[in-house]
Amino acid sequence: MSARIALFQEISQRDSVNRSEWQKRLVSFLESPASYPHRPVEVRSMQTHISWVFVASPFVFKVKKPVNFGFLDFSTLEKRRYFCQREVELNRRLSPEVYLDVVSIYRNASGFSFTAEGEIGEYSVKMKQLPDGGFLRQLVARGLVGADEINRVNSRLYQFYESQIPSPEIEQWGTPEKLKISTDENFAQVEPFIGRTISPVAFETIRDFTNRFYSVREKLLRDRIHQHRIRDCHGDLHLDHIHLAPEATTIFDCIEFNDRFRFIDIGNDLAFLAMDFDFEGRRDLGNLLLRNAAREFRDVGMLKITNFYKCYRAFVRGKVESIQAREKETVDPREHEKQAARYFRLASQYAISGSEPLVLAVMGRVGTGKTTVTQ
Repeated sequence: MSARIALFQEISQRDSVNRSEWQKRLVSFLESPASYPHRPVEVRSMQTHISWVFVASPFVFKVKKPVNFGFLDFSTLEKRRYFCQREVELNRRLSPEVYLDVVSIYRNASGFSFTAEGEIGEYSVKMKQLPDGGFLRQLVARGLVGADEINRVNSRLYQFYESQIPSPEIEQWGTPEKLKISTDENFAQVEPFIGRTISPVAFETIRDFTNRFYSVREKLLRDRIHQHRIRDCHGDLHLDHIHLAPEATTIFDCIEFNDRFRFIDIGNDLAFLAMDFDFEGRRDLGNLLLRNAAREFRDVGMLKITNFYKCYRAFVRGKVESIQAREKETVDPREHEKQAARYFRLASQYAISGSEPLVLAVMGRVGTGKTTVTQ
């Protein structure tokens, strides 16, 4: 029996090495301008915890990593093909001109090719490249976002949400029981990072705030379902996924890998974007987004849930940055850890004091521990 186990371990280790070598060759192939039929001048590559992205102007190619994090599973070629197709299908709802096709990458004795020779080794989503300088994060950094830009985004989202027909299958994900699946999953996945990117006190504070919200605000959450506020939304609505040009408002890169992350309250969807404004030091824009959306969508109740969802979104971002810090391919893990800590601190702020400015005064006699207590 021990010999069999040893043989199994040897084969698994060999397969792991082979997969790693194959991934390196694939990335090298996609980083080379000579690999593409349209022969771009250069190729810029970047990665997230779940994908490699290659900018080969005027196109962008996105390849899913063979990973399984529980909340997503790209571990087999067939699953990656399926989710590439889902990505194109779902994103064409908001940006049909950007998502072009799913492209096969072939593998043969000499390496990889876009030409149909050999067996299919990988799949890629092919997209139209959006002009640099128009992404919302870039516009915020240049001080070019105000009420007009916020209203453009809200108007586009309002049209989108209205086009999505709610159903019992979708609306069930607005119940506290279903919401708790995602938040419990997040807490379990963040536990390994306690003491590294999040303090034990912050972790427990956020978990307590989240679970108390379910009991104290249960009626509010169920009212949202009766008002049909739970829709098939975007799910990953942050500054990098919105592009403003004079002729178009483009919102792209929605969640394709897990339906429950899209079957959400529209207030949850918008809270992600508001949280991202807060993270960039533009809380004024985040609050403006939510106030104007509540008015345009005729949804005053939205403002009663957004701090809860902003806390959830900041916590998720902290989790993602923590995961990416541990990946072998990550160039600067400390930078990801630093970003994760910032997101977790922001989540703590939402749990403790909400989104409004807060001044805390701590008083006492000299040497009684004011500084320690405040920290």
